[in-house]
Amino acid sequence: MRLISLRPDGALHRVWSAAEPGRFGGWWIPPGTPVEDDGGTWSSPYPVATMAWPKAWFQVFVLLKPDRTDYYVNICTPPCLGADVVWMDLDLDVRVEAGCAWVADEDEFQDRSRMYPRAWRASAQQAVVVVQDAVRSGAHPFRPSFADALRAEWALRSRPGGAVLG
Repeated sequence: MRLISLRPDGALHRVWSAAEPGRFGGWWIPPGTPVEDDGGTWSSPYPVATMAWPKAWFQVFVLLKPDRTDYYVNICTPPCLGADVVWMDLDLDVRVEAGCAWVADEDEFQDRSRMYPRAWRASAQQAVVVVQDAVRSGAHPFRPSFADALRAEWALRSRPGGAVLG
């Protein structure tokens, strides 16, 4: 399955071409999985769990780094869930690193959001508030116990013969 992030004009932004279903209701991106980017190709050296919800204006990457769990939240249109998962990236992100959260790419959002429908702009701004509140309160998926469960699932999945499917 692929995870496909589009620009609002329909151009490809990023493609994760080898996402695997997880038991947690999302998808795994194994370490070293190539990510096609509009600027080239890159990968993460650690497992990444990702989740998207049909009516949510955001999508969460849980970065299971060796020494801590960080989060990268794309503010985006609600995804189309099918053979692939497809969303439009709205140029606004919430990052959580070492327990500190901040909004990233606000300048890109300001520059490009003039082209978005008014409802998209309002939904994107509201999604930032929802995500910040969830991070502050430790709600799912920002709860430490959920990150622990993801690490346990990854440990089972990554041992020989240990593929864990939904």
